[in-house]
Amino acid sequence: MGWTHYWQRDIELPVKPFAEAVADCRKIFNLLKVPIGDAEGKGEPMLTDDKIEFNGADGYGCEPFIINRIQQPRHGRTIVAERCKTEHLPYDLCVQCALIILQHHLAVAIKVMSDGTDYDWDEAERMCVKHLGYGNNFCLGTASDS
Repeated sequence: MGWTHYWQRDIELPVKPFAEAVADCRKIFNLLKVPIGDAEGKGEPMLTDDKIEFNGADGYGCEPFIINRIQQPRHGRTIVAERCKTEHLPYDLCVQCALIILQHHLAVAIKVMSDGTDYDWDEAERMCVKHLGYGNNFCLGTASDS
């Protein structure tokens, strides 16, 4: 099994906080200088008011990071579980930053988990604090958290 990050989120994420998260992702991705592209690692990442979608570029991608503001419910569930395997490739830093940003703006609407520990997120936290002014309160959840 590879290095993977997981999140549980509400079916529909609030419009304004999601748009603010997208704006912060756009800002930090430009500053990190990590090569990312669209879901296939080509072109440009998709950062819209309704979707964040990217993958590592230049052959350094694994699974795309995709989060839609509104997700289709399955089997009547109100919570969606999603994941992104990054294999520790360079774009992992962007995935971690995106999840820190989303948790900051969406609070209880998203819970982040990872194959790693809080220590493994130190660089992403530092980048968010340095470039966005927040992230030092980030804490991974566990599958048993509600």
